[in-house]
Amino acid sequence: MMPILTSSQMKEADRRAIEEIGIPGLVLMENAARGCFEAIHQVVGEEEFPTMLVLCGGGNNGGDGLAIARHAAIHEYQVTCLLFSAEEKLSDDAALQLRILRSFDVEIIHVRTDAPDFSEVLPSYSAVVDALLGTGATGEPRSPYREGVLFANELEGLKVAVDIPTGLDADSGETASESFHADITVTMAALKPGLMLCDGPDLTGEILVADIGAPEFLYQESKCQLIDEDVAFTGLAIVDRRRHKYDRGKALILAGSRAMPGAAVLTASGAMAGGAGLVVLGSPASALPGILPKLAPEIMMLDVDDIQGEFAADAFAKIVEELDRFRVIAIGPGIGRRGYTQHFVREAVQNSPLPLILDADGLNAFVDQSELLQRRKAPLIITPHYGELGSLLGTESAKIGTDPLEYARSAAKQFEAIVVLKGSPTVVAVPEGEAWINSTGNPGMATAGSGDVLTGIVTGLVAGRNDNDLLPGVLAAVYLHSRSGDIAAEELSPHGIVASDLLNYLPHAFAELS
Repeated sequence: MMPILTSSQMKEADRRAIEEIGIPGLVLMENAARGCFEAIHQVVGEEEFPTMLVLCGGGNNGGDGLAIARHAAIHEYQVTCLLFSAEEKLSDDAALQLRILRSFDVEIIHVRTDAPDFSEVLPSYSAVVDALLGTGATGEPRSPYREGVLFANELEGLKVAVDIPTGLDADSGETASESFHADITVTMAALKPGLMLCDGPDLTGEILVADIGAPEFLYQESKCQLIDEDVAFTGLAIVDRRRHKYDRGKALILAGSRAMPGAAVLTASGAMAGGAGLVVLGSPASALPGILPKLAPEIMMLDVDDIQGEFAADAFAKIVEELDRFRVIAIGPGIGRRGYTQHFVREAVQNSPLPLILDADGLNAFVDQSELLQRRKAPLIITPHYGELGSLLGTESAKIGTDPLEYARSAAKQFEAIVVLKGSPTVVAVPEGEAWINSTGNPGMATAGSGDVLTGIVTGLVAGRNDNDLLPGVLAAVYLHSRSGDIAAEELSPHGIVASDLLNYLPHAFAELS
C-alpha cells in the first residue's frame, strides 16, 4: 500500500511522530535530508568534481536543504547555499542545521529580500536543489522566492525538488505562474496528491519517496492510495485449473450503433482480454454488418431490436429474459444519443438485477436526470471523462480538472457508485470517501476508443473475479489498461498509439503482474 497524504494530513503525521512517539523533529529532518542526498548522489556522484547549489527557504524545507548541503560536503561536493531568509526568521530546526553547516566547507550566500542578486552564482552545477517552500505553501511564491525559482530554472544541472517543487500546490496539483521544474522530486514519507494531479506531473519529474524513520501506521489512515502493481495484483481473478468458462464469469456488453460499430468491438474485445470466461455482445441488428467483420471469433452475439441504427426504447424488455446467464453488464460505448436510446439506457439501469458498468453515451442518458442513477437495484460503476462527469454534476469540465479527486469522491457519494474518472491520471472513488490515483498511463493514450477498451477490461475483470466485491477488479483494470498503454509506448512510440494497441499489449501487462 502506498498512501497519499494531503499537506494537513502530513503535518498531523509529523506532529504525532514528534509528540506521541517521541521522535525529535531534527531526526526526521536528518533522515529526509539523507534520503534526498542519496537520490542525488546516485545520479551525479560519479562525476570527478561534483557541484551542488541548494536554494533554502526559512522553514523546515529549507532546513532539509541545509542538511542536504552538509551531506554533499561530506562527500566532497563543492556546495553553495543560497539562503532566502534572515537567520533570525529561520525555524528552530533550520537554524540548528545552519549552525552545524558553518563548520563545513560550504559557501553560504544570503539573498536580499528587497533586491535578490545572484551574480555570485555559477551558471551550471551537477545538481540544483529546490528547498525553498514545502507542502504547506500555497499560492504564488513571494519575492525573493519567485526570483529564486526563475533563476534556478535557467541553470544547467540535475534539478531536484525537496518534498515538492516550489509553486506546486501539494493538494490540488495547481501551479503558480512561476514554479520550479524538477527532474527528480524526493517527497517525504508518503506521496502527495498534487504530485500526480493536474499540472503536477509537468513539474515533478521522477518521484521518489524518502523514508524519514517514522512508523508506517502514521500514514495508513489516509483515505487515498496509489494504484500500483501490488494493488492491481489483488484484483486479478484466481487462476484455477478446475474452473471452466462459466465459472470465470459471463459478461454482457450492450454497445455500438450503425454509426459507431468500432466502440462495440473494442469494448467486447477488452472484456474478453480482461478475463471474462464468456462475452456476449448485444448490438442493434442494423449495426451488425459493421461489427461482425471486425469481431473476434470468441465473442458471441445477441441480436437487439433497433430504430435507425440505435437501440430501441423497449429493447431491454427482451434482454431481461437473458440476464440470468450473466455476471455483469456494460452499457454505453457507441450507442448514440437519440431519445429512444436514452430511454433504453434508463430502463436498463433502473431494472437490471446485475452489476452495471455505465460509460460514454450511457452516461449521457442521465444528463439533467442524474437522480435516476440512484433508482436502481444493482451496484453501479461509472467511467466518465471530465466532460461527462461535468455534465452529470452540472458543472464545466475545466472545473472538474482543477480537483478531480474531490469531484470523483463527490460523484461517488451522490450516485452511490464506484466512479472511475478517466484522465491523466485516472482517479477511482467509492461512496465511503476512499479514493485511488493511478500510477500508470501516458499522453499517447488520449485516442479514440481508449475509453471503450477500459470499459471492456473493467467488465472482464469484474466478471472474471466472480466476487461481490467489485472494487479490486476495477482497480486492477485501471492499472492494466494504462500499463498496456505504457508498454505500447515503450515498444512502439507514444506517438500514434491507437486503442487496439492497448488490447495487443494487455497480455504483457498481465504477465508483469502474474
